[in-house]
Amino acid sequence: GNRTLPMSQNKLTDRFGRTVNYVRLSVTDRCDFRCVYCMAEDMTFLPRQQVLTLEEIARVARSFVDLGTEKIRLTGGEPMVRKDILELVKEIGTYGLRDFAMTTNGSQLATMAEPLRKAGMHRLNISLDSLDPEKFRNITRTGKLSQVL
Repeated sequence: GNRTLPMSQNKLTDRFGRTVNYVRLSVTDRCDFRCVYCMAEDMTFLPRQQVLTLEEIARVARSFVDLGTEKIRLTGGEPMVRKDILELVKEIGTYGLRDFAMTTNGSQLATMAEPLRKAGMHRLNISLDSLDPEKFRNITRTGKLSQVL
């Protein structure tokens, strides 16, 4: 028959035999900043049909969890510009992760921090290029420090 191993034995391992317990999943290549070290001012983004749907990302996340992953970090681009990101967070938030995080530029935290927490996000990693408003603007090209802080 088609036997499957018990979950505890069905682990994703690297070539050194270590269980892959942490993955980063990029949910978009888009961003609301145009940081000089990351993007051209006139970026060309992937056509939407080449980007995984939220359902597909959730399925990938679930598969990693089934293979022993305990920590997932959502990244981008800027994850919060992804339409319906809270639906994805709610879904992955039910997977019993030891750590569920998101890397963000912080531009949308004023409205998104509480909904993210309620949806199951454990913590945020906020990328902050400078505490000097003029330097921040020069680096991000479009960002406002006061909006992030």
